[in-house]
Amino acid sequence: MDYLDWFVPPDVLDDPRMHTRHRGVAKALLIISLVVTLMLLAIALLRGHLSPAEYGLFAACIGMPMLGAVMIRASGSITLGLVATNLGGILIVTVWAFLTGGILSIALPAFLANIALLGTFGNVPLLLAVGGILAAALLFLYAATVLDWIPATFVAATDLPGLMLASMLGSAGIVVLAGYFLARDRALVKARLHDARLAAEQSSRAKATFLRSMSQEFRAPLDAILALADTLKEVSSGQAEPRRQAAIDDIKTAGNYLGDLLGQVLEMSRAEADDLTVTIAPVTIADIVQPCLAIIGPVADRQRVVLDNACGEFAERQVWGDRVLVRQVVLNLLSNAVKFNLPQGRVTVSCEPVVGAFLRLRIEDTGPGIPRHRQRELFEPFSRLGLEQGTVKGAGLGLVLSKRLVEKMRGRIGFDSIEGMGSTFWLELPLADQGGA
Repeated sequence: MDYLDWFVPPDVLDDPRMHTRHRGVAKALLIISLVVTLMLLAIALLRGHLSPAEYGLFAACIGMPMLGAVMIRASGSITLGLVATNLGGILIVTVWAFLTGGILSIALPAFLANIALLGTFGNVPLLLAVGGILAAALLFLYAATVLDWIPATFVAATDLPGLMLASMLGSAGIVVLAGYFLARDRALVKARLHDARLAAEQSSRAKATFLRSMSQEFRAPLDAILALADTLKEVSSGQAEPRRQAAIDDIKTAGNYLGDLLGQVLEMSRAEADDLTVTIAPVTIADIVQPCLAIIGPVADRQRVVLDNACGEFAERQVWGDRVLVRQVVLNLLSNAVKFNLPQGRVTVSCEPVVGAFLRLRIEDTGPGIPRHRQRELFEPFSRLGLEQGTVKGAGLGLVLSKRLVEKMRGRIGFDSIEGMGSTFWLELPLADQGGA
């Protein structure tokens, strides 16, 4: 640990980003103290002597940045230390200027250091407040000069050129060096953030690869279990053993459910790993909707839900999309509309053109609707909207995956829902034809 680490709060020593940030700020503050010390030596050499008041003011200028660095270490707040340093600097320079000529004082260039520190706050209200205080100090010096409130200066007229040169060079040095170290520290922090982002992306890809591998590993034994259940059911079909038949049916139900979950996890991992192959081509609405309605029809019959295809004349319109992926999305939306519907309910599929040369495919149900306080969770992974203990099963990945697939095809997806009246989910895809409706 070097001397700069002493100015770093102990609780951020293990945080590379904050550690770098605190070191950069401490180095900038200590550089200010060093430059002011060099100014003191230069002025002492030019004049040969200084008054007690000047030694006191120089001591305050040297000590204030160091006090700010210590305050940052003690409080852990960079903003607090910089504000204290800035306000202290404004006060010291104002007093110095008041004693050496007011608004025409050789001390005024020292305000440059305060202006340099102002840009490090990163807080607009705080920046405006401290900037206002600095402006008020300058207005006070102007008024004091105009109204002749300024006492006799202890600086001889013959010393003014050399002192002004030292003041300007020292102030410029403070601005340049402090700005350099603060800028370098920001660059290091950005580099660390970039490295952290790359690590997070690599971790995400590794997770997706693991999920894909896990899903594939589970798929083979699961298929074997389902096949054995089918064989066992065929062998036992001639025996009047309802309990055995029910157990076999339970095996198949559980196996199919597990297979659906693994399929969703596999698709999700492929989407996260950007491993989906998307083939965009013109596809008719009828070629999307009719196969999906045929697949979901038996499920709707068991649920006593009526399916209604109301696409009408829009059925022959073409949109840009991947035929397989669009069907997967529509089938998922239809499945949800049926599963979450009420007995004797209805699911209606309809189409309408929307602004921007898109066609909207709407899937409307007469179910219980989605509570307003739950709607923001709809497209979040593994969200079941509070139905985890219900009879409707699922992993909460269907809508998330649908959104990813639609966005892959440069489309849009959304919903409208009123609790107690039902929900309408829709997806919009670019029109591939410009025919009239």
